[in-house]
Amino acid sequence: MLPSPGPGLRARLRAEMRFQAEFKFALLAVLGVIGWTLLAWQLGWHTDHFEHAQHGKKFVAAVFAITIWLAVRHRRDQQQGGRLEFGEGFQTGMMVGAIAAFLSGFFLTFYSRVLNPGWLQRAWEWQKAGLIAAGAKEQELGRHEAIANVSQTLIFQLLLEPIRTLIMGMILATAVAAVLRRTPPEAEPESSTGPPSHP
Repeated sequence: MLPSPGPGLRARLRAEMRFQAEFKFALLAVLGVIGWTLLAWQLGWHTDHFEHAQHGKKFVAAVFAITIWLAVRHRRDQQQGGRLEFGEGFQTGMMVGAIAAFLSGFFLTFYSRVLNPGWLQRAWEWQKAGLIAAGAKEQELGRHEAIANVSQTLIFQLLLEPIRTLIMGMILATAVAAVLRRTPPEAEPESSTGPPSHP
């Protein structure tokens, strides 16, 4: 009969299984971002109808919230027998958010530079026309243009934008971990049923 694995090996196996689950849910979030981006492109939201493209950030936030929720709930119900401390849920949520943020950042960089180059500049020109029509001053236009120019740089797309997305994931992970945490009830001390002792 083979000996049972020791506590160290069991802990390592649980950590590996947890990471596999977290990566799976992060990949699900990335696929959601990819699907939305390609759909928006095909519908012309990144070429002509930029007013609809503004919903992209809301969609990404919803995808991240759903996948982080699913990942934390999976850890609680499938891996830890229905128990979850806040720190454990936050750790899982942050892991999912971090992986998804940087993987989606790589895809969006590829999309903006290879699949649909120049769409960010066209989006800025559409936004600029709206600002001018609304009577924006030159100083305000300059500020928005500076932001648009920075958003098209490689360092922003590969690093700064994923970090911004990661901060959003951290907020979502905090909220989800607080909602889904479940600690076992404290054991009540056993009461003595025998006769009282006399000195």
